[in-house]
Amino acid sequence: MNIQILPNWCKKLGIIIFIAFALPSAMDGVMDGINDGARVYSSPKAQVEVSLDNQLEKIQPNLKTHKISNYFGSELMHLFNILSIIGLIIYMISKEKIEDDYINKLRADSFQISILIFLLFSLTIYSFKGNLNMPLDYFLCFYIILFLFIFSIKKRLY
Repeated sequence: MNIQILPNWCKKLGIIIFIAFALPSAMDGVMDGINDGARVYSSPKAQVEVSLDNQLEKIQPNLKTHKISNYFGSELMHLFNILSIIGLIIYMISKEKIEDDYINKLRADSFQISILIFLLFSLTIYSFKGNLNMPLDYFLCFYIILFLFIFSIKKRLY
């Protein structure tokens, strides 16, 4: 299996593209988690009631959501997700510094193992939650990162 069509310097380009376009999505997810945590801890019990002239005013904490997708929009964030996956694919199909038949065998073995793990993972998720509503880019990123992780471990053992 010889599908390396890009030179070795494209590995650096792929990593730069991945990091540059995955960071906004990752920060958006972090901000979602922070905002969800703030909503949990600002329940009605945590609201402060102040009595002024027999009127009750509820003072709630400031829950403004500052998300990166608010600045860029959902279409551009979707494009960022696509470009981060393309960065990983560029990294994946670039040649190693020393490319030989054993590296090709390691790459093929890594593809095989990552496909088996991915299919078992998908089957497990499907058996517990039949209708899982997740975007495709989660699965694609998980598969590509799993392949790169397995390949790097096998290469280090080489």
